Amino acid sequence: MPTPTIRAMKRYGPILLAGVLFAMGISALVHLLRPVRPADILAQIHAMPGSALAAALAATAVGYAALVCYDWFGLRFIRHQLPAGVVALGGFLAFAFGNTIGVSAISGGAVRYRLYSAVGLSALEVAAVSAYVAVALGTGLTLVGLAALAVHPHAVASYLPYAAATIQAIAGGLLAAAVIAIAYASIRQRNIRLFRVTLHMPPPRDLVGQIVVTLIDIAAASFALWVLLPAGKPDFATFLAVYSAAIMIGVLSHVPGGVGVFETVVLGVMPAAVPVSDAAAALLLFRLIYYLVPFGLGFLVVALTEARAISHLAQRLLRRLPEPVQPVLSALHGLAPTLVAVVACGFGLYLGLVSLVPSMRSNAMADGDLVALILTRGGALASGLSGLALVALSFGLAQRLRAAFVASIVTLLTGAGIALATGFDIENALILAAGAVVLLPFRSAFDQPSRQGRPPNVPVD
Repeated sequence: MPTPTIRAMKRYGPILLAGVLFAMGISALVHLLRPVRPADILAQIHAMPGSALAAALAATAVGYAALVCYDWFGLRFIRHQLPAGVVALGGFLAFAFGNTIGVSAISGGAVRYRLYSAVGLSALEVAAVSAYVAVALGTGLTLVGLAALAVHPHAVASYLPYAAATIQAIAGGLLAAAVIAIAYASIRQRNIRLFRVTLHMPPPRDLVGQIVVTLIDIAAASFALWVLLPAGKPDFATFLAVYSAAIMIGVLSHVPGGVGVFETVVLGVMPAAVPVSDAAAALLLFRLIYYLVPFGLGFLVVALTEARAISHLAQRLLRRLPEPVQPVLSALHGLAPTLVAVVACGFGLYLGLVSLVPSMRSNAMADGDLVALILTRGGALASGLSGLALVALSFGLAQRLRAAFVASIVTLLTGAGIALATGFDIENALILAAGAVVLLPFRSAFDQPSRQGRPPNVPVD
């Protein structure tokens, strides 16, 4: 029998390793961005052409359409068919929420469980689909990344103590061995055993389809970033190899979303002609477009389902959807507390960033005015405290506490008032006020009274 120490290492070791790698990635990213001023990044974002933003959004739509196909292949693998609308909605929401929240295999799997179980899938079948998607996606990204390193080894040569030719040979050898093993197992329908995990390969036709889907996904995502990069960037074919290698390294690091690791690799291989601040602005915009925009669309879908009890417009919009999708819409109610908690935490981090970075606050008051200086400094402190309050309240929101929901709305509106009173910052005030309005339809999801002052497990009268 394993000792308690070994059991603890098996349980917490991967989490600790992911935390260490995340810290290393952030440290390397901070080192690269040390000479960059936040104001320069924000100025570059504001100067981004609308055509580039539109192209990035279109590429993101293509990428997520490709990602939905993984759910279709997963359902095909377990020999279970669902209506196309259900698969499209379930796959999109699983990736939109999973990619943003992090640990996509778990958070996306939780979304799939709620939605697919509403249309008849058992817990075991949903787990099989989620595992299939995670393995297929991770394997596909790794294979494409190895192929990219075999073609373009300079993408990571500066990060490894090996020559480019050595990296090319290792990547090519690993790629060839993996492709041969996977192809053999798929054609002969044999299992592949890795440590204690046994993998059963899909038939060759589905395997080829998955490879095509992965290539479309990576090409679309890399184009979404490439089109945002400034002049002097590598050509698209070269950047596609760089992006593939960066994604593979991010996946293998087990850091949620590859945050820090992915950006470090991309910034490290940019030509000297590309200013670091411009590349950092493109990376930040890419994160916003590829992660937050789909999350926002998914959040609005859930908000519509919550609002149909109080809004005739929401009722009419949802009734127009196909009948097979209706049970899935009803199942979205269970996701509301977690999503509101994530959004509140995001607004809290945003308020903290606003308080720390003066360039994110538009100050319309006169320079040199003592009153304006006091109000500005006081507003920054109040914004920071409001941000901390929202982060703390997100834990209560996850537990469906009514008091936490009311306090979050009040905090967002207070933050909007502070932004107006201390610097006439209309932009941030509108963002925070919109956040409060968007959360209002979710109030029915928070039905638990506060347990403050009561011992745990004691029922409330």
